[in-house]
Amino acid sequence: MNKIDSLRAAIVAATPELATHPARLRMWVDRGTLEARQTASGSFGFAFRLNVLIMELATDVGVISEAIIRWMRVNQPDRLAPGNKAFTFDVDFLDNNIVDLMIEVEITQSVQVAPKEGGGFNLTYIDEPDPLFDDDLGLGGAAPVPLLAGIQLGGQDVEL
Repeated sequence: MNKIDSLRAAIVAATPELATHPARLRMWVDRGTLEARQTASGSFGFAFRLNVLIMELATDVGVISEAIIRWMRVNQPDRLAPGNKAFTFDVDFLDNNIVDLMIEVEITQSVQVAPKEGGGFNLTYIDEPDPLFDDDLGLGGAAPVPLLAGIQLGGQDVEL
């Protein structure tokens, strides 16, 4: 399940202390379900809670949160929709500068099944399409979107 590996990489990239002490980052899955799709190919999806435990963390919890939100923007954009909870967390304060941080993220992962000639099959874990665009770029390689210079209402300029 490539989303687990990519989330681990995003957290480690944001937290240099985990690169030095990788054993402080532990991840496991629980409450997993398989979503059968009844397609001709047999494609399916996983849905599960990913538990992320970071022990003896000196980095600000906000840094980890931002890394996860950036990861979710591409990998779980549905969790960032208004009204949804992106993830849950618990913090155990070991002292004024060190915490144990437990994060729970709900994840879905689509899997495409393709039969192989001669028998068997190949599994492909499907990436989510990025639903957002950089604010200053146009669609499909179009020229950048110009900044709003003014508004007219009924032919009259409206003061900004």
